[in-house]
Amino acid sequence: MRIRTVVEEGVMGVEAHATNERVTGRRWTVRLDPVGRGRADVRVSCSRPACAAQVLPSAADGRTAAIAHLKAHLRAGPAPRPSVQCACRAEECHTHIRPAGPRERPVPWRCGGAVVLAVITDREGRWWQVLECCSRCAAAHPTAKVVATAQAAEAPARADGFRADAPAPATPGGPAATTPTFSAA
Repeated sequence: MRIRTVVEEGVMGVEAHATNERVTGRRWTVRLDPVGRGRADVRVSCSRPACAAQVLPSAADGRTAAIAHLKAHLRAGPAPRPSVQCACRAEECHTHIRPAGPRERPVPWRCGGAVVLAVITDREGRWWQVLECCSRCAAAHPTAKVVATAQAAEAPARADGFRADAPAPATPGGPAATTPTFSAA
């Protein structure tokens, strides 16, 4: 949906237009960086705009704080949205597709599956990234852990008024009509 501001006759309003554009999935990173050379202090920073950096006395304290910060975001944030475009695909899946060599053909990649929130880490435990991506991309990252899966999108309605995934209604004269009923009398 595209929203634009409209001003007519001195009155400001909002006009919305439905488009086929898909919103890109969310992505944010929590990092653990040294404060200075030769010091044990570490800085925990988050790419979300409202989060302030913290300075902690040791790497162990910083790692604990970074994980707690990430968990707080995951608890407070909304569940993955089923209608978003894979955040990984927005960057052409470059983090999990091996670049083609001079004699290799690039392998085409197709995103697919349910939208998930996945946490990806580096091997040294210096950063944690949360992605709203498809389940195929999450499975392609060797360190990804899926923490939530989007609910399936509502199935479109059929022309007869029933949902496409709903069972067909019982027809007159069907199996229920041919089953005899007996009274207790």
